[in-house]
Amino acid sequence: MMEKCNIALDEFGYKPVTSKVTILEDLKGLEANFPEAHIVQRKVGRYIYYEYEDKSFSIYNIPLNDDEMAQLTQTISILSKFEGMPTFDWVDDLIEHFKSTLNIPTTKETIVAFDENFDLKGRGWFAKLFSAIASQQALEIKYQPFGQDEKNFLFHPYLLKQYNNRWFLLGCVDGFTTITIFALDRINDVASANIPYKPNTDIDFQGFFEERVGVSSGKGEAEIIQIKVSKDLYNYIETKPIHGTQKKVRDEEDGVIIQIEIVINRELVQLLQFYGSGVTVLNHKELQEIIIGDAKKTLQNYQSVQIN
Repeated sequence: MMEKCNIALDEFGYKPVTSKVTILEDLKGLEANFPEAHIVQRKVGRYIYYEYEDKSFSIYNIPLNDDEMAQLTQTISILSKFEGMPTFDWVDDLIEHFKSTLNIPTTKETIVAFDENFDLKGRGWFAKLFSAIASQQALEIKYQPFGQDEKNFLFHPYLLKQYNNRWFLLGCVDGFTTITIFALDRINDVASANIPYKPNTDIDFQGFFEERVGVSSGKGEAEIIQIKVSKDLYNYIETKPIHGTQKKVRDEEDGVIIQIEIVINRELVQLLQFYGSGVTVLNHKELQEIIIGDAKKTLQNYQSVQIN
């Protein structure tokens, strides 16, 4: 028995068992965890054999109890009602299998809906990119930035990230160590690359996203930005912060001063522009100039419309 256990342990990369006590304790644990597993001893000569009292019994054939069935039913029911996520055929097949096998009641009503653009170009690449990341497969990607010619990249994919109803692929171009970000809607083709995959050992994606809004890298390190928020808008921004580092500095007669520590990138600019006159950047000249410049262009556009 120990020999058979050690063969299985070796296949999964575990250390071998060296004590008979370990085997005997595991048998007790098996009976404790699986009450239906009645283990009996059978002595033949000087050897003792252990076997299930019911020789047809297997822990792999134990039916689910009522609580487990209810939990699985709820899980499959929820999965079958999700819409807006890129789906995989195997997920649909798995859901249908459980529905028929476990007789799970279903309804066509949607109870969970994600904010997703079903017509977004590039959605079809999601499953292939997901598989490449999971299997650590380097890729050859044909990518066409806005207003530019198509370019070919040998790419090591690490992460799929959604922001503002668009999907992005993050990883490293072969030969480089910095993060490269591809929007899925600008990818023209994806194929497996015949080069060794370079695993991610340098990039802390959690830290990367904690320092910024959206997915673009931006310039420089995180900086402290103070923003004046109008009183009408503050209740909304308090419950839906601009950034995770947001904190209130002080109240003023006509608004509230908040502070964030963040990398300046285009998504931050777009978010501040979204709030319009409700927010004012107080202490970052470059960010102020970007917002003021865009505001002047917008004003000129509307003045042009009025003149015409």
